[in-house]
Amino acid sequence: MRFGMHMPLKGGFSRNINRAAELGCRSLQIFAGNPTAWRLQAARQEEIDERRRLLAERDIYPLVIHAAYLVNMASANEVFLKRSCQLMQETMERAALLGSPYVVMHVGSHGGKDFEAGMELFITTLERELEKWTPEVTLLLENTAGAGSSLGGSFNSLGHILKKLGPNVPVGICLDTAHAWAAGYDFSSAEGARASMEELFSAVGMEKILALHVNNINSPRGNHRDRHIHLREGLIPLEAYSAVLAYPWPEDLPVILETPEIGSHWDAVNLADLCSCAKAGEYERSG
Repeated sequence: MRFGMHMPLKGGFSRNINRAAELGCRSLQIFAGNPTAWRLQAARQEEIDERRRLLAERDIYPLVIHAAYLVNMASANEVFLKRSCQLMQETMERAALLGSPYVVMHVGSHGGKDFEAGMELFITTLERELEKWTPEVTLLLENTAGAGSSLGGSFNSLGHILKKLGPNVPVGICLDTAHAWAAGYDFSSAEGARASMEELFSAVGMEKILALHVNNINSPRGNHRDRHIHLREGLIPLEAYSAVLAYPWPEDLPVILETPEIGSHWDAVNLADLCSCAKAGEYERSG
């Protein structure tokens, strides 16, 4: 596993990469551009080359790209859907330029319409758009907190999407522990975390989980509110993370923190806690 965090755009790419490397990050996640804008800024080749050089120099990989929050490929609004597809096209192309193998995207929202209809629209839209995207980059569907009309809150719904798409499409899963808690999955103990993970494996297959967002949360389990908090301060105990990290994950699996106050002293604290959880999980696995 390669631990890292979501890196802010503010402060500049080079400065933030160097700081992350000095903290001990071995992987990172970034937005391809402004997460609340419909278009990405034009890419300058010299800037792309410099970013790739710096990532290689600092031995940071894989770089994970997070799609903009605006994207909703389940929208029944044709204009909104067209914009979402265009932005995803740009995002996948930018990820390829940066050498990122993964783009993380939320499944989306049916906008108050029928859940099954929203899922069907998402799947048919994704099937169509996948044919246009570069095969160099794999799309990762992130589980959601399941609030309101959002899709992808249950592990079974993610499994349904993968089954409909078929086994050979470049689509995987990014597990967010805070979102899973908000959706009602039990990460209140090591035993609960293991039971929840086994449910996830049964629904999607362990081999399809290609990234982890290791986040804590301060809202009650199952209330569908996504409120991230520092690892040691949330309702999910550290032993639950140790149980999650104890599985035989691939060596290059990106494990990303999306904690508050990015750029503060908390980054080092959260990374240290994550490393401690991994060591405890390793001891548990070997024992």
